Amino acid sequence: MQMNKFEYFLMTFDPGRHAYLKGIVKKIQVLSQLGSGKKILEIGCGNGVGTLLIEELFKPSEFIATEYDPRLVEIAQMKNNNSKVRVETGDATRLRFTNNEFDAVIGLSVIHHIPNWRECVAELHRVIKPNGLLIIKELSIETFESLFGKIARRFVEHPYDSMLRKKEFLKVLE
Repeated sequence: MQMNKFEYFLMTFDPGRHAYLKGIVKKIQVLSQLGSGKKILEIGCGNGVGTLLIEELFKPSEFIATEYDPRLVEIAQMKNNNSKVRVETGDATRLRFTNNEFDAVIGLSVIHHIPNWRECVAELHRVIKPNGLLIIKELSIETFESLFGKIARRFVEHPYDSMLRKKEFLKVLE
C-alpha cells in the first residue's frame, strides 16, 4: 500500500522516528532476551532509523532489513551504508528467504499496513527457525477506533477494513 505525503513525511522525519523507536527497541531487546550473534530479519524497516537501533542493541551476526516502499529502501540503504546490515526491497507476504532461516524476525508497527496480514504472519512463521522469536510491536484497528485514532484516520491511509483486531491477531500468532 503506497503511503500518502503525510505518512512519507512521518517515515522520513529522523528526529521524531529516532526518539519514538529508541525506547521501543530497548524495551523489546530486554523483553526478548535475544542474545547477540543471531541472524535477524526486520520487516518494514522504513527509513532505517529503527534498523540502526536494532543493530546497535541486538548485535546480530547477520541482519537483513526489508521495506516495501523503494523510496524508503534507498534512504535506509544510505543510512546503513557503514554497517553490516543489508537493506532491500521486500514484500512481507512473499519473502525470498528459505524456511527456518532466521533466529528472529522483528516488525515495528508494520503489519497493520498489510491488508492480507494473515499471509504475512504465516510467512514470518515460515522463515523463523524452530524456537526462534517473532518480535512485534503493532497497532490494531482498536487504535484507530479511539478518539485519537479517528483523527489520525484523516491523515494516514491504512487498510482499515481488513486491519487486524487485537484478539484475532493474538489468536493467529498462537
